[in-house]
Amino acid sequence: MFWLTLLAFLIILGLLIFVHEAGHFIVAKLSGVKVEEFAFGFPPRIFCVKRGETKYCINAIPFGGYVKMLGEEKDSDSPRAFNRKKPGIRLMIVVAGVVMNFLLAGVIFSVGYMVGMSPIRLNPDELGGRQTHQVVIAQIAENSAAKTAGIKVGDIVLGYDSVNSFSDFTRKNPGTTVPVSVLREGKITDLSVTLSQDEAAPLGVGIVDVPVVQLPFFKAIYFGFKEMILTTGYIFVLLYGFFVKLFSSGQVAGDVAGPVGIFNITGQAVRMGLAYLLQLAAILSINLGIINILPFPALDGGRAFLIALEGLFRRRVIRSEIENTLHFIGFAILILLIAAITVREVIALF
Repeated sequence: MFWLTLLAFLIILGLLIFVHEAGHFIVAKLSGVKVEEFAFGFPPRIFCVKRGETKYCINAIPFGGYVKMLGEEKDSDSPRAFNRKKPGIRLMIVVAGVVMNFLLAGVIFSVGYMVGMSPIRLNPDELGGRQTHQVVIAQIAENSAAKTAGIKVGDIVLGYDSVNSFSDFTRKNPGTTVPVSVLREGKITDLSVTLSQDEAAPLGVGIVDVPVVQLPFFKAIYFGFKEMILTTGYIFVLLYGFFVKLFSSGQVAGDVAGPVGIFNITGQAVRMGLAYLLQLAAILSINLGIINILPFPALDGGRAFLIALEGLFRRRVIRSEIENTLHFIGFAILILLIAAITVREVIALF
């Protein structure tokens, strides 16, 4: 399970980073800017190959990537330099990665609705299509019948089309041994469960009714991108709450996930199946896009903000050396924040 989770984690992370950096790369190339390096991850380097004028590199630290353009860090007189392009072109290059992340999320949600997915922000009753319901184990009490039998959070109970029907079945059979079939990691597992005498909760689990909607191609695309837009708005609200708490109390919200937390969530999604893995990938892509567009140094939003000011005042508002220093400081702050969240998550594991 660990290796499957690791593989899924790396594939999702790699896809999100590649698509983001590919946005910068493609728009830069189309704009006539010389791209010196296209890198996945941050140094130290593992592998590099040069094709044409661009070096393509894979680096050791996988949590990010970059596209290095001529004239981006140091002004150049070349007509193909980033700094020689008009503010509008530079702005398009800078925000292209964020746009690609939102588009990727829409595509992933669309694929999810084609194969069958539970809506996140949309009302399933308004989608039409083919709908089924899954009874999913959301919580397991300690020393419960479910715990003893080997039932796990994320298991999908088979043979029941609603929470009520499964609850009625367990409540009618307290103290008896009953068969329960669950779908876990794409495989059916048959279990024998000896229910407790507690008529209120003989199995000792919390269960949720998850509607699954499967749509034809064009409806899936329409509602997939609508899902992306609504989910983006919701994440913006959550992110606003995060920063309010961070700057008002200096505390990081307990439900914020770093690398370790995302890895654990990926493991849960792997256990629950492809649709949940697609949902996770889309949500992470939206998060990556939103975070990158924030007007903070080192992020795309910080660079875009300065370029927009340059276009507004028709001159550079700060020298390139000062801008590079601000981006370096911003990057260091982001690394420290990620490190703090990761340390908290590691401590929580023990």
